[in-house]
Amino acid sequence: MNASDKGVSLAYLNREERHDTILRAAMRVAITEGMNATTVRRVASEAGVAVGQVHHHFTSVSRLRADAFLLLVKQSLAAFAINSQNLPAHERVLLVLGYPQDEAGKRETRLWNEVSVMAERDDLIKEACAISMSDWHQATVEVIDAGIANNEFRSDIRASDIAWRLIGLVCGLDGLTQLTELGFSETEILRHLTATMKAELLKNP
Repeated sequence: MNASDKGVSLAYLNREERHDTILRAAMRVAITEGMNATTVRRVASEAGVAVGQVHHHFTSVSRLRADAFLLLVKQSLAAFAINSQNLPAHERVLLVLGYPQDEAGKRETRLWNEVSVMAERDDLIKEACAISMSDWHQATVEVIDAGIANNEFRSDIRASDIAWRLIGLVCGLDGLTQLTELGFSETEILRHLTATMKAELLKNP
């Protein structure tokens, strides 16, 4: 395919394909540069489209950011489900909570923290954050249920309640890492998570 052929093929993408191209460009910008950097102009540049095309497919920059965040979280949880399916349940619980963290995990945590702040003043971001939190909770419940089913976890527990407690704990601990003066490290987070999991989930705490 020569350059002119490529140009024609891009020009004739259908509406859904153009929408997807722009949304995926927004995801790339958000995860690498942050959500505040995910502007219409920056996304248009990343996608190789005119600014007007972004406005045509997304009613506002808030809608674009919200949709990008929703898809990022869904893809992250889907990748987790595939990559962790053969691991022991206690390892899967830690992983679905985001620990131990690799570079991709650290970027996602930073994005969650940024989006949480933006949600205080942006209703679309707030809605996306709530939906993503619910998806995260459901993924955590499924891991706990699997641990119960394979006899790794206690059977006298409510997976939904424990999932919320673990998510609340990890969000709070992540927040403490922002206060660098406290010297709160990933090792400390893992220690607290492991202790809570032992008390809440394991048969012999």
